[in-house]
Amino acid sequence: MEIIEKSNIHRWMFFVYTILQMVRKSKGFIFLFFMWIVFICPVGISAQEQIPPIINLEQISDYYFDADPALGIGEVSSPEFSSHFSPVGGRPIWTGKHAPASWLRFTFPLDRLGPGYEVGSDIEDRAIQWLLLVKPSFSIILDNIELYVPRPDGGFDRFVSGAQVKSNPAEPHSRYYFFSLPADAFKEKPCYLRISSSTDVLMSVELVNASLFAKNQAQSYLGYGLIFGIIIAMIIYSLFLLLSFHYSSYIYFIFYNISIGLWLFYVQGFAKAVFGQMPGFDQAMLWVWVGQFITWGTIFTISFLELQKRSRVLFYILAIAAVLGGLVSLAGIAGLNEIAFTMSHYLGIIVPVLVIFAAVLQVKRGYRVSRYFLIAWCSLASGGLMFSLMGLKVLPVNVLTRNAMSIGLAFESIFLAMALADQFKNLEVEKKKLEAAQDHFRELSLTDTLTGLRNRRYLMMELGQAMKEAFQNREPLSLIMLGIDDFKLVNDRFGHEVGDDILVSLAHSVRSCTRETDSACHYGGDALVIFMPKVAKQDALRVAERIRTHFETESLRVINGETLGATISLGIVELAGEDTIDTFLSRADAAMYKAKSRGKNCSVVM
Repeated sequence: MEIIEKSNIHRWMFFVYTILQMVRKSKGFIFLFFMWIVFICPVGISAQEQIPPIINLEQISDYYFDADPALGIGEVSSPEFSSHFSPVGGRPIWTGKHAPASWLRFTFPLDRLGPGYEVGSDIEDRAIQWLLLVKPSFSIILDNIELYVPRPDGGFDRFVSGAQVKSNPAEPHSRYYFFSLPADAFKEKPCYLRISSSTDVLMSVELVNASLFAKNQAQSYLGYGLIFGIIIAMIIYSLFLLLSFHYSSYIYFIFYNISIGLWLFYVQGFAKAVFGQMPGFDQAMLWVWVGQFITWGTIFTISFLELQKRSRVLFYILAIAAVLGGLVSLAGIAGLNEIAFTMSHYLGIIVPVLVIFAAVLQVKRGYRVSRYFLIAWCSLASGGLMFSLMGLKVLPVNVLTRNAMSIGLAFESIFLAMALADQFKNLEVEKKKLEAAQDHFRELSLTDTLTGLRNRRYLMMELGQAMKEAFQNREPLSLIMLGIDDFKLVNDRFGHEVGDDILVSLAHSVRSCTRETDSACHYGGDALVIFMPKVAKQDALRVAERIRTHFETESLRVINGETLGATISLGIVELAGEDTIDTFLSRADAAMYKAKSRGKNCSVVM
């Protein structure tokens, strides 16, 4: 691993990591409580709203399922076709490839709308309070919605909306499809709603007060504002991690979060609410981003869990899933909505199961950072499973199933951030261990194993730097070279083990008599070299004499009844202006041999 210098980025990362740890250790319930406030309380508020309530029209509607697409309102509203309608009776309301057109027939229940809506009363002013709201499971794949309101002359007023209908510039943008109702809708005559789509989609149909609709919409925007805020925060956090560690998982996590955000933006109707209906383009973008969501989610999983080296089988399976996610995107661009729909829903069930299995496997194998990853994907899988089962018409369309995926993604983002924070901590620990190991091995590479002093490699590296600093600062630098007198005779007479022991004693004497700023090195054989920054040669001579007398005492020992006492000769030189490393060492060597020629056990300054 590359050694990374501390930087401002690291300090920011430690700050973010600390915040995430606070959430993980003690404050997680705050997030859960906030999510409850944002997503669950609005449901309770809506249920308790008294003036006026939401009325689910499925409960009072008749349903003509899988009607002939060629039928018009004239035929469907005729007495001959009345028998084709039957009460909804808890059946899911849907349309799609295998049921390209269906009809709902309903009469607005005036007795449930409050005072002032009695038969014969003037309701012109009150009618504008109401909206007919169609809430599909996927707001941008319900192709066409036609509302028929009876007129007094026996005809019908037709109102049109849907994913394949371009928005009216004067129409307020919304995540869902709604119709402002004329007064004729409240005359106790049946209204008709025709729904058609090329892709399977479930829906709920509600009569809702306009002010309550605006309030509920504001609450949903608040909740999704939190979710989009979390996603953006995770992208920024991952960018910091990427700049700090250059780890590929963070790139994949960034793309994963971008895909999540854009997919939610389209699937929850925010693109429609912000930009208005863009027929064809919105659907294509939905499948593009759900495909990218699957692709980058599996790639991130492969990288984060290191499956390429930890589990080759899971690596290949998830790699195939990533490719299939890319095919979903291509199907969306090509307009193959039914293929994209089917593939994405089955992948939405299969991929989380595979990812959770991979995470469990890595946790069991002791890969710690997989814990939060596992919790994150369990959160996503819970929401994703409900969302996919709703899309496959196994579960009904309601506030929970419609928002299950979004809530799961919010929880997943939090726990994935914790997983990344945990990984960040592990990387920091590993980096420090690596730095310590490198420092240790560097010390070993520069240390003489026998004496514990620095070795010749260190001497040649550091002496040049010390000479450069002495020249630049015009300060003295002295060099002492010392060797054990008659060391060969000691080895021959008493053995190399005793000779090594004598050399270790000399190293101890040198350490005892020199400063921490002085560098003592084993030069080779019985010779040691000491270079002393900011020390003149006369001061170095006094240090040399202390070493000589200290060693003369310390070297005394009895070997097999025979007394052994070793001595040393020392040469001292001071750095001169024309010196190089070689000439500096050569002059010290000459001074040491001059001391030996003078009878040994002495110091000579040159």
